[in-house]
Amino acid sequence: MHYRPYNARKPVGGFIFLTVQQLCLLWWAYRTRLIQLRDFRIWFAAQEMAARRCQMDPGQVPTYTPGELHGLVGGVGGEHLRTSLRRLDALGLLIWTSTTLTFATSPADLRQVSDLTGWYTMLQTILHPQRRVPVPRHTIRLIAGGCRATVIATMFGHLIRCLYYREHRCVSGGWCKASWIAEVFRVDLRNIKAARTHLVAIGWLQMLPLPQRLCNRWGSYSRISLSWTRAPMAPAPQDSGHLSSPGSPPPLDFSTTELPLPYTHQQPFQEFKHQQPTLSADSVQPAPSCPTLTPTNWVMTGSRNQGKDRTRTPTTSPPTLRHIVLNDLQDTARLLVLFEQAHTQGLIGNSDSERLTFLATAEHARVRGSSNPCGLFAELIRRQCWDFVTDSDEDAAYRRLKRHLYGPDSPRAAPVPGTPAPRALSKDAAIVRYLQTELGRAGFQGDVFGLVSQEDASWTRARWECATAELALAQATWQRANVLNRIGDLTGVGEALDLLEMSTAEEDSVA
Repeated sequence: MHYRPYNARKPVGGFIFLTVQQLCLLWWAYRTRLIQLRDFRIWFAAQEMAARRCQMDPGQVPTYTPGELHGLVGGVGGEHLRTSLRRLDALGLLIWTSTTLTFATSPADLRQVSDLTGWYTMLQTILHPQRRVPVPRHTIRLIAGGCRATVIATMFGHLIRCLYYREHRCVSGGWCKASWIAEVFRVDLRNIKAARTHLVAIGWLQMLPLPQRLCNRWGSYSRISLSWTRAPMAPAPQDSGHLSSPGSPPPLDFSTTELPLPYTHQQPFQEFKHQQPTLSADSVQPAPSCPTLTPTNWVMTGSRNQGKDRTRTPTTSPPTLRHIVLNDLQDTARLLVLFEQAHTQGLIGNSDSERLTFLATAEHARVRGSSNPCGLFAELIRRQCWDFVTDSDEDAAYRRLKRHLYGPDSPRAAPVPGTPAPRALSKDAAIVRYLQTELGRAGFQGDVFGLVSQEDASWTRARWECATAELALAQATWQRANVLNRIGDLTGVGEALDLLEMSTAEEDSVA
């Protein structure tokens, strides 16, 4: 049996060249407590921000804002992001200014670090440390949005062993042992295998079947998917009770002493790290930092062992916030039922944007929750932690909702005759749209022109108003085109004519 890699000109969404030395340097800094996991993610988010501006015109000055960084990293943002940026700057891993981003490429770029013995030891176990790895940008955004350290180490190991750039093409495929990743990155072997299972489940990694004798000698033959785009997984079959959780580690190998021993002295229900168990209404004590909720909200849990849950829960059982299962995160229809329940219980509003946020939170939990995605989702909903949603989560949720409402991957219906052609924005109008979107997302309520004029004196009030008027006219045209294309989907002719008349009136008022 032959195992051959496959190649493509580039992954879907593009890629960023990172050397093996850079990846090892960043992981070594994290393992030696020089940086935190949040700093690790911010470094990758900064790489994505720089890649977004790789095709700027000569002489055009880029602008990097904390709001854009927060959209990639998620979380509470604010002072936490600034603290991480100061820590990375003090170490020399990332130099951040409003117009430039400078990344460390070798240990010589580090500051205040004298002992590099551990990094050199790590690098000696890897061949060709100066080799460039074409890391897909979707992978960059996945790491920036938040992953467990073991998942990141597993991704690093497969990027180093299974992804190359040869003859101007990305080549994916190689032999990689889980024990090798555990040795190089100093992570527990069981956690590496669990993380690898999770990456296979979300489609990022593909493992080819092979005889056991080859697996024992060379490890598994793996391919990193060059078309991975955070697409939702298909609902798992519910009648196969033997399937195990994607994030569950394999059983202990009792013949190996390197694995950690099980916890034999821990009392059951001593500590709940991911979710609250089902409690009676009399024993519920709401946390001070959370809003006051009814007792029914506090019994919301997620299923940790998905294999047992499939056997216990029939396929016809309706979705409920009291017990979230993996199928709820995979099936958009069931997830929308949970959204209605969350709205009824006062956990979230009922607008379209909040519905998208709810689905984006499910995407965040599904991809980031390698060991217990249902418990992570239940905790995020219970605590109303919507800030953890990243731009990538929202993009995936938008595609998922669109696929649910308009059909799976169905092409857009032919435009209605008379539909205006989309307007191509000028550079000024595109800049205005970007600034309004990012500053609005960051909660800025002031005059955007005041900020722009302070940074760039060439922006006059007349230039700003001209770009704003062009953007408003283009948005009105887009809205009218959407209304016209939806006429065929409407059931009532009178409703269609009302929408068409409304959109025409808005466009005339803008013009």
